Amino acid sequence: MRQKVLITGANKGIGFETAKQLGDKGWTILLGARNEERGRAAVKTLENKGITAEWIQIDLNNIDTIHAAADYIATQHSDLKALINNAGISGNMNASPLDVELDELRELAEVNFFGNFEMIKTFTPILAKNHGRILNLTIPLNPNSFFHPFSYIATKSPLNSMIKLFGRHFKKNKIPVEIFGVMPGGITTDLNNHQKGFLMRSVNEGAQSIVKVLTDNHNHNGKILLRLMPFKIFK
Repeated sequence: MRQKVLITGANKGIGFETAKQLGDKGWTILLGARNEERGRAAVKTLENKGITAEWIQIDLNNIDTIHAAADYIATQHSDLKALINNAGISGNMNASPLDVELDELRELAEVNFFGNFEMIKTFTPILAKNHGRILNLTIPLNPNSFFHPFSYIATKSPLNSMIKLFGRHFKKNKIPVEIFGVMPGGITTDLNNHQKGFLMRSVNEGAQSIVKVLTDNHNHNGKILLRLMPFKIFK
């Protein structure tokens, strides 16, 4: 039987490449995207490669779309096995802390923290019936000379804490869902204006890391995994 995965923000970038690689492994892809035209176009591309896929409208700024998606999936795809919370926004990655506006922080927090919180909470009951997994894409939180975007780090930090707290709650209460975070490394996408360099990886390499962890059958509950090289995990 085909396993099913829901991936948010999967119409482009590392989300789309992850969908493609999982689809090549026989997974059915529920492609979460807020824009119908772009979502359906991405689904069509996957279908042309022989992958079973379906567009699901999910906008992390609109909680109603999350609830509607969960209601639909609970009836039409109740055997959902995995959720990949990929969607996120970075804001102005070059702005110094004193140049960041409060409105930008609020905008990023709505997606990177509150939106992902609602995804985890809403889809946990569905995934629990299938002993499912929730994989969250995240980033390193310790700034350095190469990576120090204020708004992005500030609004991803609570996501990492949330992953650990949800993992603890799941384990303590014997909820059969495994939740963890993956840092795939610096990925060259439109999120960073297609930045390239020695430490940057392609979307293909980043997606390989995500797919390998999702399908490795190891228990990563409550952990944040840093995956920089193709076949090595740093915990």
